[in-house]
Amino acid sequence: MKTALRMSLGHLCGELRFCANPSIALSESRKVAKYSAVILAIFLISSASTKASQEPQPGNIIRRVVCKSTPDQSYALYLPSSYSPARKWPLLASFDPGSRRNVLVERFKQAAEQYGYIVCGSNNSRNGPMAASADAAQAMLTDVFARFSIDEKRVYLTGFSGGARAATTIAVFLKEKVAGVIGCGAGLAVGIEPSSSLPFVYYGTVGDEDFNYPEMKQLDRALGSAGVAHRIEVFEGGHGWAPAELCQRAIEWMELQAMKSARRSRDDSFIDRLLKIAQDTAGASESSGHIYDAYLAYAQIAADFAGLRDISASERKAAQLKDSKAVKQALAKDRDQDAEQRRRLTEMFELRANAQKWTSDPQTQRPFLIDLKQLISDLKKKSEAKENSTERAIARRILSQYTIASFEQSTSFIQSKKYHLAVANLALESELMPDNWRVLYNLSCAYALNGDKRRAVETLNKAVQKGFTNAEELERNSQLDGIREEAGFKKIVEELRHKK
Repeated sequence: MKTALRMSLGHLCGELRFCANPSIALSESRKVAKYSAVILAIFLISSASTKASQEPQPGNIIRRVVCKSTPDQSYALYLPSSYSPARKWPLLASFDPGSRRNVLVERFKQAAEQYGYIVCGSNNSRNGPMAASADAAQAMLTDVFARFSIDEKRVYLTGFSGGARAATTIAVFLKEKVAGVIGCGAGLAVGIEPSSSLPFVYYGTVGDEDFNYPEMKQLDRALGSAGVAHRIEVFEGGHGWAPAELCQRAIEWMELQAMKSARRSRDDSFIDRLLKIAQDTAGASESSGHIYDAYLAYAQIAADFAGLRDISASERKAAQLKDSKAVKQALAKDRDQDAEQRRRLTEMFELRANAQKWTSDPQTQRPFLIDLKQLISDLKKKSEAKENSTERAIARRILSQYTIASFEQSTSFIQSKKYHLAVANLALESELMPDNWRVLYNLSCAYALNGDKRRAVETLNKAVQKGFTNAEELERNSQLDGIREEAGFKKIVEELRHKK
């Protein structure tokens, strides 16, 4: 039965993709609805599984736990040092677009130990067709529920980028089985509306230089308007997992929500401690003249502690500051930044589309390439500024979104085995960004898949010259199998090993 379900899940979800870039995710996520019954079965089978023996050792990060019923699937795991099957434990399950499960487990380890969470991160989830994440979710949840004592009222999902979108999709279709989602670097899957019917609470994180920053700010407003319990935290940085201290706050926020919903017993000392921290933060922002930050902090206190403590003073403060000139100016600035990012990206994608259109006619293509190169060059200069500024943040967001959109398009070509289109796409990007080792590395992979061994090795050499250093990636990347026996490839691997 499990094999049949797994095959059915792979068949049904084969076309659905989860992407970092919301514009690409849009067309794919419209297909979400028809998979609901199958994804729901993931949890039902997980809950029905019998407990297994020989549990991993608590208090240690286990890098690879092989799923017993599906040995081609595995996950990283952290059990709190106090773990015992005699009681039920909350679970946090993660999906990362690059299967970087160790990053997730390490980020949440301290919070998991302090608050008694089991944390697992799939080694198999990734961006692309939903089948990979759906299979990973089914295998991991089935195995975790079979091995460990899980509190079914406190199951949480998290993910980064496309993995965050996958987490929200799975959470929606598991109905009331998922208490909350921690989304890092991306919001809800497109097709899932931020409405009052959302069956989970939501904690989002995003870097101030992340290209999905505008999306997360808009989601914050939409969830607020819909009356959904949520919190969006911004940290300094780009498109990546939140730092450990934010992951800790995410777990603490989930604990607070669990107390509000009676999923766990109330802890008054815990509530008072978090309230004191929040009030001190709001007061410090107001005293230092950061009125917009103070407004957000007071509003968050009112939302988070409603029903737990008297929040009337925070409500009054938030209402008072909301009408201030400083807050109105900050909101207008946010809107202007969003508009600027959209305008620049539209211009870049239009130039790129025209350059691709005229690939066979270099003379016609040239003006588009010149304009696009100039735009990229200007943004690159701004992005390399030493001091943090709005201009630098916008430049970094635009360049990151542009690069990831191109990468995801190339990945789509590779997954559909249209290797020549991936080569053409990445060759154009390498001309536009000749110093970007990521573009060169991806182009080398495309050449290898397309059977052009000479160019694959030459381009890989260029990637190394521009900064690629990961010998382990070369050894495990199956896309490079076509050049694995080439002398030039072996030489690159050997030299990178010696540089460690």
